[in-house]
Amino acid sequence: MSETISKSEWVKAAAAGEASGWNILYKKYYPGMYVVALRICNNAELAADAVQDAFVTAYLKLSQLNDPANFGGWLKQIVTHTCYRALSRQRKVIQVDDLPQDSEHFWEDEISRKMDQLSTESKLYRVLSQLPEVLHSTVLLRYFSNFHSYEQISVILNVPIGTVRSRLNQAKLKLGEYWRSQQDVTDIYLRESEQWNEFYYSLFEGMHTDDGYMTQFLKHIRQGKLTLANGKSFAGAALMENMVANDREAGSWLEPVNVFSSGAISIIESIHFNSDDHPDHCPASSVTVLYREKDKASKILIHTASEKKYDVIELWQA
Repeated sequence: MSETISKSEWVKAAAAGEASGWNILYKKYYPGMYVVALRICNNAELAADAVQDAFVTAYLKLSQLNDPANFGGWLKQIVTHTCYRALSRQRKVIQVDDLPQDSEHFWEDEISRKMDQLSTESKLYRVLSQLPEVLHSTVLLRYFSNFHSYEQISVILNVPIGTVRSRLNQAKLKLGEYWRSQQDVTDIYLRESEQWNEFYYSLFEGMHTDDGYMTQFLKHIRQGKLTLANGKSFAGAALMENMVANDREAGSWLEPVNVFSSGAISIIESIHFNSDDHPDHCPASSVTVLYREKDKASKILIHTASEKKYDVIELWQA
């Protein structure tokens, strides 16, 4: 019996409730998954906790795995997602035992400080959304993404580096003007941003494994155009559907690791994973700049760490 068949049998046994099948999978995959988690978390304790949580999630969702032979890649996706969620939670957690509670005014001061921060953040989202689209997208890439060099922004937006510099200078002037004139501070723009962030996290995370998420994403981008780094544009839904279908066939998928939304623009950064059979199918990472009109995608820009992916996409359109 080949290893692939054996692995599939273990997965089927575990899905049927047999503890022995799950124990074999756990022992086989834990070491590799821990290495993945440690590389992401850079903290042994956090990595171990994330892997344990991921295995629990995988066990509970085992019936959703369509092809048992893809268990390893599917589990790695869950581990990766769990690690990034754990890191996100860790940044937000305040250890109560570490807080100075000996002052009767401490909690009042702390609440006041938090409210001031929220007010400032809400004002920032408000003034960012007032920028013209070309300035808005340039600022978001420069200051709120990991694809922030002038060269990267130039390629993503398909404009000369000089234009990137000019847009940033214009944006700074306008942001200063908007900031000084903004009086009525509301958190509606901040709340909308968080809603779009969660929306794209869910869609990008699920569209390679869940047809429901894929259908929802295709409806969202149905009227939009997808533009590659080389400047060519295609019907967004048709091209994205082909891309994901090709990835699924090759056993590849992506994981969103950073999503930032402001006004009608969202930046989605993803890391990519490939199967052992097709290790070079996808590049290591990508960034998607998505523009909306009336809550639907109107334009999508995609840039990856390698140009090889674009060659594949162009062949599909031939």
